[in-house]
Amino acid sequence: MIDSNSSERDAGGKAPSAFPHLEPVDAARDRTALNLSILAALLFLPNGLHLPYFPVWLSARGLSDAEIAAALATPLVLRVVATPLIAAFADRRGIGIALSCVATALLLGYCGLRFADGFAPIFAGAVVVALAMGAMPALADALTLTEIRRAEIVGRSIAYGHIRVWISIGVLSMMLASGRIVAAFPGARIIIALAALSLFSVGVAIFAAVRMNMRRAHASAAASGGLTADAARLRLAIVGIGAAALIQASHAEVYSFATIHWRAAGLSPDRISAAWAIGVASESVLFVVAARYFRTERNAIAFLLLGAAGAAIRWIAMSFDPGPNLVVAPQTLHGLSFGATTCGSVLLLGSLASPTHRARMQGWLAAAGALSLAAATFACGRLTGLFGESAYLAMAALAGAGGLAAILAGWLKRRLPT
Repeated sequence: MIDSNSSERDAGGKAPSAFPHLEPVDAARDRTALNLSILAALLFLPNGLHLPYFPVWLSARGLSDAEIAAALATPLVLRVVATPLIAAFADRRGIGIALSCVATALLLGYCGLRFADGFAPIFAGAVVVALAMGAMPALADALTLTEIRRAEIVGRSIAYGHIRVWISIGVLSMMLASGRIVAAFPGARIIIALAALSLFSVGVAIFAAVRMNMRRAHASAAASGGLTADAARLRLAIVGIGAAALIQASHAEVYSFATIHWRAAGLSPDRISAAWAIGVASESVLFVVAARYFRTERNAIAFLLLGAAGAAIRWIAMSFDPGPNLVVAPQTLHGLSFGATTCGSVLLLGSLASPTHRARMQGWLAAAGALSLAAATFACGRLTGLFGESAYLAMAALAGAGGLAAILAGWLKRRLPT
């Protein structure tokens, strides 16, 4: 089973598979990778429309800049508590079951927002959507890392980058189509399209729970043991989480106000969609070109440092308020600022977590990222009103702080006991 407890192997010495009907040989690896790729591609389809246009929907419902920042940032604070709890549930009861629950919550949240009127109901719906959307990456990564580790035990190799790229492809396809989708569902009707896309998330999550055999057989064993094998690895995990959280938090300004600013500057929906899509496309290029470096945690620190450097350069460029013809250039750095940071942190923490705490480790990463992103988003609501696009300089400073934390993580990693 995909999230087995005290041991990675069964009594016969072989790793039990999430896909028992496909054992043995390379066909099992190929089918496992195919199922994980389909899951990755479809689970995150709503993100491709939500990321660029949910703030626009909030604006269409009459919310002010400060209210938009509050609706986007406050739920992120709640993720700090909710995501680790969801991840602990996943470790105990099964990642597929937890994934089905949060995908269903996402659908219900969008449906509720369709009928919400006024700031308080919209805020409540945004909380449900944000909590569900925030938990899904941690669960998906824990699932993928568990299958990768299981494949390694029996001598097969699945590159994390080969799975992760399908998230980018799914999100990219929606971003490319988002201009046409928004034209068909303008203004407040954007939420209908988001609800429709979330049906894919529900369907593929239920498939994971039913067909991929992701239930835990002995729930009590998951409660035993620690997050990591020793204190040195726990210290490294904490610093690694801090580095990734700071770098990812530096995206707050572009997530919250980029589309609104670009619309005010006269960019058409198609050009805005292209700008977002180019960012995600750069992720895909990174995962394909560098997939062989994403097989183990060996290069994790290097990717965190690349992420920090790419983010700092990106936000400094954005602070100069590039015109409609130049806004694409900084977006090409998304592959470093987001993609390299994500892969570096996921692989580092996946190697440090004990087998029964993989979902929880990814949950703590997501919780720290949510807290830092929430704080940065609240600050952006104020900074954007005061300084406009110069607010990106504060984001560059956050990325620099994340880079310093990554350097410390590299030092701690070299001192780990063998």
